[in-house]
Amino acid sequence: MIDAGILNWTLNQALHLLIILTRVGPLIFLMPVTGSQGVPVQIKIMISLTTALILVPVVSINPESIPQTSLGFVILAGQEIFLAATLSIFARFVFAAVETAGQMIGVQMGMGMAGTMDPQFGTQTSLVGFFWNLVAILLFLSIDGHHLFFRTLAESYQWIQPGGLHISQATYEGLMRGMAQMFVLAVKIMAPAGAALFFSHVAMGIIAKTVPQIPILIVGLPINLGVGLLFMGLSLGYLTPLLIENFNTLGRLLPRLAMGMGG
Repeated sequence: MIDAGILNWTLNQALHLLIILTRVGPLIFLMPVTGSQGVPVQIKIMISLTTALILVPVVSINPESIPQTSLGFVILAGQEIFLAATLSIFARFVFAAVETAGQMIGVQMGMGMAGTMDPQFGTQTSLVGFFWNLVAILLFLSIDGHHLFFRTLAESYQWIQPGGLHISQATYEGLMRGMAQMFVLAVKIMAPAGAALFFSHVAMGIIAKTVPQIPILIVGLPINLGVGLLFMGLSLGYLTPLLIENFNTLGRLLPRLAMGMGG
């Protein structure tokens, strides 16, 4: 006969695990790198379950925060999913800035019709954006950026108990500032190659007016491609510290965002 104490402990631990999964699962499915379309769903589920099992003996959940009804549990799950989605979207602003910059440079180079599938967002992007996105992912992993999410996830239970999500005006302002910073970062990333291509277009326009015998549409395309590829390579030395600086800034702001949603 099974001891009632062991059975009660098992049910409590299973409920504890389920509540933690409502926050861990959405974060793993939405965060950069692991949340990309290229990662199989089975891998995401395995990472979510493993992370939740590790957090079970570490995280303490207030028994009063555990809902007693099905509706209460649905509301709790919705709050946890919203929390994970907010943190993930805030972190994805950096990668969205990289993709936006690459898309704009690709159009200036004349590669607007040449696109490929972005493994991070699952959408079509330019080859320049695809390349810069891979660089951003490698830098993010090399500086242990993924550890930032797991650390923030573990510490978030100290600030926000399950069901204790509090959305304030500061949360909305933080997201809006992050979105505005995304466009600023995109301009900074594309600045070297964008400036070079701008002057290249200006030079092509002057040549087309002064020497109309030159087929500028035929000559200009390979020149713009060459200039763009050249400055893409040269800008890597500028791009690397810029992305690392923004990832470090993300490491400071993400816990603050989570702390602010704790009320």
